[in-house]
Amino acid sequence: MSIMMGLETGKRAITVQQLALQTTGHNIANANTEGYTRQTVGMEAARPFCTPGIPSSSGVGQIGTGVSAGSITRIREEYIDLQIRKENRNSGYWESIQDGMEKIEVIINEPSNTGLRSVMEAFWQSWQDLSVNPESEAVRAVVVERGNALAETFNHMYQQFTDLKTDINSNIRIKVQEMNSIITQLRDLNKEILAISVSGQSPNDLMDKRDLLLDQLSRMADISITEDNYGMVSVQMGGRAIVQGTDCTTLSTSSDPNGMYMVIWADTGIKANISSGELGGLLDLRGQTTLAQENSISEYKEIIPELIDELNTMAKTIVVMTNQIHRGGYSLNNNSDPASGFPDGTNFFSMPDDPDTIDNWASYMKLDGLILSDANNIAAAANRTWDENDQESNFGDGSIALRIAQLKQSINVSSSSTSSESLSGVLAFPSSVAGDLTVNYTGGPSTTITLAAPAEAYQDLQELAAAIQHGLDANNDLSTAGISIKVSCDGDRLIFSSSNSAFEGISDVDLLGGTAFSALNNIGGMIENVTGDDYWASIASGVGVQCQQAARMSENQGILLNQLENERQSVSGVSLDEETADLLKYQAAYNAAARFITVIDEQLDTIINRMGTVGR
Repeated sequence: MSIMMGLETGKRAITVQQLALQTTGHNIANANTEGYTRQTVGMEAARPFCTPGIPSSSGVGQIGTGVSAGSITRIREEYIDLQIRKENRNSGYWESIQDGMEKIEVIINEPSNTGLRSVMEAFWQSWQDLSVNPESEAVRAVVVERGNALAETFNHMYQQFTDLKTDINSNIRIKVQEMNSIITQLRDLNKEILAISVSGQSPNDLMDKRDLLLDQLSRMADISITEDNYGMVSVQMGGRAIVQGTDCTTLSTSSDPNGMYMVIWADTGIKANISSGELGGLLDLRGQTTLAQENSISEYKEIIPELIDELNTMAKTIVVMTNQIHRGGYSLNNNSDPASGFPDGTNFFSMPDDPDTIDNWASYMKLDGLILSDANNIAAAANRTWDENDQESNFGDGSIALRIAQLKQSINVSSSSTSSESLSGVLAFPSSVAGDLTVNYTGGPSTTITLAAPAEAYQDLQELAAAIQHGLDANNDLSTAGISIKVSCDGDRLIFSSSNSAFEGISDVDLLGGTAFSALNNIGGMIENVTGDDYWASIASGVGVQCQQAARMSENQGILLNQLENERQSVSGVSLDEETADLLKYQAAYNAAARFITVIDEQLDTIINRMGTVGR
């Protein structure tokens, strides 16, 4: 063995221990760096040599040549990464839902003294008070005030829900942009990792950055990840590869006429299937768009749209039912002709010309202009308050106001359908009414009821309703379809109702040139035998339950992720105590290697300077 070989062995030892010291220092420097993975130097014995000049059969064996650094590797467990990313998507989803439900809970604001339920209670109570004192202008002013407060509460809640929906819609677009940024970064990192890997080196820090991005992306949507021999990752989402080697596919958004964004693939324009993660939670909160690519039955939970629908149901039911009763009453102003047979009650709440064109009843809800301008137009009485000679007789018995107050308990319109139309100004009784009306229903063509001229004129609206009822009961088409329609009258209003939801209303009415009926289809839609207060209470409690569930699921996911992260850190995290111990270990080995070189140097000094000096 050459003495110079000892120098090489010592040099290798110093070099490798120095590399280990540098790696340990790198670990310490990144102890608080997010996503950093502890690195270690893989040391292995260098290739040995046979004893030179001695046959192998008689030699002592191979001579070691020191140490070499096999690699610098990351200490990371793939299984833990897989579990964290799997739970990340669930955690991201429930955090989005929790955030949205907490905002919804603030909007509903129940139970409270300023919530919708309290405002409705005050509204019904004002009608109760008016039924006791129908002549009181002060009580009438309170009815107007509280009716206006109820309408404004519905308006405000509707606006808050739509604002929240719009805000979430904007967040969907922002989230897509964030995902695209991560996708392109992953593609670029794949390129860098490939360039370093093919040269035989380990791009450890680049892989840490890549894995951190994968953790972030897994929180936004459901993804699956595979890694090739060069360290490049392929990422799948929604049935497509968003990252494949050095290529990537990004997302985009397409908006419907209402400005609601649908998530699509940027290259094809086809809808992207997102079912989990933060983006999935946002989509469940906001609901689907009106674009053609969306399914007829939504794949999302439609949390906010359903609440808006329920709010509209409440508003529509209160408006229609209150108006139907109010139109059958008499006001203090006595605006109708006593000979007409009709009361002078108007709509208490404003009604659209064509109710079928209105979906956002909570936003539309407002008091009728006549009520706002003069509280005496409130029709609280069932009888005229003045006689035909315009002489005061009484203020009525307040029975109409009482009936409206009782809606608090009876406004439980089921899923039946209703059509109605005012005949005021069209018919005057006694009247010989004749003509046709068309009944519309699903599952078959419409059918026509023909009303022949009676032998004797109808004396009032009740007689006309009875004649129409007879025609409906005798109709074979309706009988075959299993649809039973009941006709009733309320003030100057004919009401057509059916417990069969197939009934779509009355149209094309021609009664002595009368105008067509306005089809108020599917009025209400609330659960049968449930009052309006109970219906709203069930909505509020349902939101509370959903909010608690989201908070519980989010907390559970947080606990699970925290446990998994602790496991990851126990394997991959930097322990300063451990790194300090390694510093001492590698420093001692470095010092020993340096001492070994000193010994070789002394041997060389002896050979060079002292050998061959005998006899001098």
